[in-house]
Amino acid sequence: MGEMSSPGTSTAASTQSARALVSIVIPNYNYGRYLRIAIDSALAQTYSPVEVIVVDDGSTDDSRAVIESYGKRIAPVIKTNGGHGSAINAGFAASRGDILMFLDADDELLPNAVAQVIDAWRPSVTKVQFQLEMVDDRGKPLGMRVPPFDGYIPNGDIRDRIIRFGEYPTSPSSGNAYARTALSRLMPIDESLWFANAEKSLVFLTPFFGDVVSLCAPLGRYRIHAANDSGFKGRHLETLHRRLSEVYFKPETIFRVAASKGIELDLGVLSSTSRQLKLRITSLRLDPETHPIADDTRLGLLFKGIRASMREPDISLTIRAKQAAWFILMATAPMTVVSRLSAPER
Repeated sequence: MGEMSSPGTSTAASTQSARALVSIVIPNYNYGRYLRIAIDSALAQTYSPVEVIVVDDGSTDDSRAVIESYGKRIAPVIKTNGGHGSAINAGFAASRGDILMFLDADDELLPNAVAQVIDAWRPSVTKVQFQLEMVDDRGKPLGMRVPPFDGYIPNGDIRDRIIRFGEYPTSPSSGNAYARTALSRLMPIDESLWFANAEKSLVFLTPFFGDVVSLCAPLGRYRIHAANDSGFKGRHLETLHRRLSEVYFKPETIFRVAASKGIELDLGVLSSTSRQLKLRITSLRLDPETHPIADDTRLGLLFKGIRASMREPDISLTIRAKQAAWFILMATAPMTVVSRLSAPER
């Protein structure tokens, strides 16, 4: 798996890549109220050279005015609305960097983020990921990091882990940097599949082309607000059901995309991760009449959830037991308890 990397660790490889061009691509749709913060954070990087590309996906708010105010300091890509996958494709096509980062327009990077990524880079790497500090709508810290990296920190070749367990601890879109060589094997993204959450295929599949390095330090800020999915709680059935029914959230989509790239995965494994099962049993308990997966039963999801918890790799027995207990309560407890147990999922 390789040793855990920490910010500030210099390597011969990072010295060799010290002049690598880094492209920060900011896809935007109607996030004008946050966009300036994201752009300023990209322009404030201590590392050079960096190019900042802002892709406006047909916004109807003041985003265009914000973008135009930067003049030649950024490279604007103005297009009609086509969805997140379309914006990612346009940004990648406009970029020249050896390393690319896709910064959500409502998030921001700390000034040393790119420098720390470069310092951790080596020739075998296809993705460096780092933690993001969670903040509220006004930028106030919430006292949490994502991902928490509790118990397991992915480093090195993690393909076998993904194949066996269907997932790995990873950062949201803004907390990842990719090798262009890896992205070139996955791009362009199928825009008909990835109208939203287009980074999911990149996050999930780039480890199959090289090593992953995880930096256990918050190098950016991840904004929680009402307009994004981060504000979801289990009682919000509309959002929950979308997560279970929209094509870009379904395990079958990753399975098909992987197969198209010559990567063999087990659909049964992808469909039985603890994250997927938590969403399913929460939806079923909160409103069985509108639950979008017809074959799900409380008992079936309970047994699958316990099994997934017990085989969860790289976490302590205590955490496994707590997760199994959560599934037992979700399946059997009264609704007052179920409502309290319904937690945010990203």
